[in-house]
Amino acid sequence: MLNKINKYIINNNLLDKQKNVVVAVSGGADSICLLHILNNLGYKVILAHVNHNKRKESIIEQNAMQNLAQSLQIPFELLDYHYNNNSNFHDDSHNARYDFFKKIAKKYHTNQIVTAHHLDDQAETILIKLINGSNLYGYGGISNKTIIDDITISRPLLCVSKDDIYQYVKKENLHYFEDMSNQENDFLRNRIRHNILPLLKDEEPALLEKLQEYSVQVKEAFNYIRMQSIKYLKETQNKIDVKTFSLLDDVLKKDIICLLLERYPVRKNNEIILDCLSILNNPSGNKIISLQNGYSFVVSYNIAEIKKIENYTDYEEYLDINNQVIILNQYRFYFSKKIPENNAKYIKLCYNCLKLPLKIRNKRNGDFIKMSYGSKKVARLMIDNKIPTDQRKLIPLVFDNNNELLWVVPIAKSQEVINQKSSNDIYLVCEEVKND
Repeated sequence: MLNKINKYIINNNLLDKQKNVVVAVSGGADSICLLHILNNLGYKVILAHVNHNKRKESIIEQNAMQNLAQSLQIPFELLDYHYNNNSNFHDDSHNARYDFFKKIAKKYHTNQIVTAHHLDDQAETILIKLINGSNLYGYGGISNKTIIDDITISRPLLCVSKDDIYQYVKKENLHYFEDMSNQENDFLRNRIRHNILPLLKDEEPALLEKLQEYSVQVKEAFNYIRMQSIKYLKETQNKIDVKTFSLLDDVLKKDIICLLLERYPVRKNNEIILDCLSILNNPSGNKIISLQNGYSFVVSYNIAEIKKIENYTDYEEYLDINNQVIILNQYRFYFSKKIPENNAKYIKLCYNCLKLPLKIRNKRNGDFIKMSYGSKKVARLMIDNKIPTDQRKLIPLVFDNNNELLWVVPIAKSQEVINQKSSNDIYLVCEEVKND
């Protein structure tokens, strides 16, 4: 078994012997076996133990792990974790464990963490994913190596079964602890372990090896597809061009959408991915799918992207000759006797014709502007100028005191402005506010 695991580590480039290795050791047979094997193979191991303080045996196990590290003359690191009853124990403790392991890796100047997942864990995980639903990556189960934030989490025991581990610890006379909660059927994983896997193993003795082959093939297929998705979104700067997207195979389309969702703090599942795919396949008009945390999947003028949609309320400000107005902390309006020297937008007005104060507000239903060919709805003007739906409420409209629309910034000025005489000129300026 020692040679088998050593070969697996080398063939899959899981560990570097020149670096320290943080070993997650619970005290069970799996992690005790992993620690013992890596230590015997000459790796510089650190025993990292988490006391969850959930069972009365926890302190006994903690002391045993500390004594084990002392006997092996290796470093011992402890997380004394206390469950917060206001949170989800499994998620909270999982995050706390991995934050702890990463902290220990940093302390010992390494990027190597190992866990004791084995072939039975792999089989259980694959069946859970098939029952609950997942994506291609999830259906592949556990990877033998995962890289997160420059930390490599490796699983060297993914080439051996639980029975192999028990035989090894018995042969080597290694002391370990059994968590009696693993014998209960309260959790899906335990029910699969006790009831389903034994039946499947009776049907196919080589089930674990075959499921591992399945995992490898699925992960390889996923990795190839994911590389294409990364390339696509890199070229489009995290956007989806509907025209080029339509030429792709459906499996790649789905993964591009999935990858895009992964890059934002939003929920992703098959239903959301299919909803996004549906509006991309039928992109008539502008469409929005609401996600989480204020984000939306927006399709506008053949471009799809994820945006944070701000819920701006209607605004309305008044401008006179001697004051200035700032809109949405983005635009500054003021009058000037000279053409602005910067890149600000402006319109020329006749001072003698001004009906003050001017009113600056966002678009409302029914707004229209008078053009040379007649009146035109502002909504249609924005559509013709391909203004995305989520941006239309932000564009300032400038009215005179008679509620005549003079300027849709910076899209169009009214025929009245164009026809004004050029005597006593004054300039209405709109410049972008610089936020340092």
